[in-house]
Amino acid sequence: MQKVPFMNLKSLHQPLRDEFRGALDALLDSSDYILGHTVERFEEQFADYCDAKHCIGVGNGTDAILLALKAIDTKPGDIVVTVANTFIATVEPIIQLGAIPELVDIDSETHLMCPERLELKLRTLKAEGKNVRAVIPVHLYGQPCQMDQIIKVARQHDARVIEDSAQAHGADYEGQKVGSIGDLATFSFYPGKNLGALGDAGAVTTNDDTLAKKVRMLRNHGRVKKYEHDLIGINSRMD
Repeated sequence: MQKVPFMNLKSLHQPLRDEFRGALDALLDSSDYILGHTVERFEEQFADYCDAKHCIGVGNGTDAILLALKAIDTKPGDIVVTVANTFIATVEPIIQLGAIPELVDIDSETHLMCPERLELKLRTLKAEGKNVRAVIPVHLYGQPCQMDQIIKVARQHDARVIEDSAQAHGADYEGQKVGSIGDLATFSFYPGKNLGALGDAGAVTTNDDTLAKKVRMLRNHGRVKKYEHDLIGINSRMD
């Protein structure tokens, strides 16, 4: 397989290079480097693109999953079910929060989470008295998971659904855009992604006002206003 290089200014056509330089010059003139108007404008436009009510820009896609899990109050010992065929970044935040990852196998045709195997896993965990906090289906190669079935199964077991959409910007499932289907969705803008940044970046999207406010606080040391901290958050601000 041929390796595709990351985007760099030298490889761009002159008009696009000029557009990038103009944007960078405007940013340097404003000194608006962290969570400024440029980020707010991107959040608004990306939320609209995903047909989601809210987009919260964060430091990277891994943090996006961590913050989504924290927003739904994932606690040590909780079970979070995801798929075996994924990058380690889907599982790392689960472990970092003291929760327990449980993996289900893939559908042999799509290589995505198998709803039937998910149902079996959730029924088994329930029979064992385990508390399943969330299900994280992973959209891969631009393909969306079978979200209607996954959400139906998750709801039957009182589990939240977090879409890992790091490889599926712009995909839709039966007329619904990825990023607007589950309780929350997470995106990566790593330079090699479908939509890549000039560095690390990520986002959380949701249609839930309460979850959006919580993620927005958690990414910025648990605050909305400067020096007023209501939660223990982290520093994961999109620059």
